[in-house]
Amino acid sequence: MSTKLFSIPFLLIIAGSLLLSCQKEIDGLAGVINPADLKPKVGTVWTYRYYTYYLNGQLATTRTLTYKAKNEEIIGGEKWLNIVDVATDTTVYLLNEKIGGLYRYANSNAYLFCKAPAFINDTYTSFNEANTQDFIVKGVNDTLPTGVGDVPANYYEGYIGIYLVGKIWYNKNAWVVRKVHYRKFAIGPLYYKYSELFIDSIIY
Repeated sequence: MSTKLFSIPFLLIIAGSLLLSCQKEIDGLAGVINPADLKPKVGTVWTYRYYTYYLNGQLATTRTLTYKAKNEEIIGGEKWLNIVDVATDTTVYLLNEKIGGLYRYANSNAYLFCKAPAFINDTYTSFNEANTQDFIVKGVNDTLPTGVGDVPANYYEGYIGIYLVGKIWYNKNAWVVRKVHYRKFAIGPLYYKYSELFIDSIIY
């Protein structure tokens, strides 16, 4: 009888230890944005699926992009995270999370890239894909399916005049989790969807 009484709590302790161990493993898997205090830093690696499209909307190419936070650069007395394309070792973004949201250093200026906290229909001007664009907040904390599971994301649309030229989805722990870029047709004022990327994993 005493052996049975001893074995029950012992088994409970073992089971509890296994559960805790599994939870740590789940939290530590590449791509899981959890726990909530994880933030990109030097060494963080993002993997994206990247698609390009023909003028008629059909898929042209598909490949994997790997970005890495290579180092911090001091610009204007502030630290900016230098995020590079691993394949070419070229800078994709210089980013800095500050009060007001995620900022991008580009074109010799600091721009609010993804406003946060944000409210529907908030507007601001930013620099994206070599152009100054007027952004509108279209979604706040929406659930976005990604390669790292369903994540809360703000959704922003970028315009040049009346034309939609960019879409960005931002998560506070992974930053850019989805992005769509539009290019102008050779003739006329209209734009077509040129490229799209989706996050598949993030390693902190």
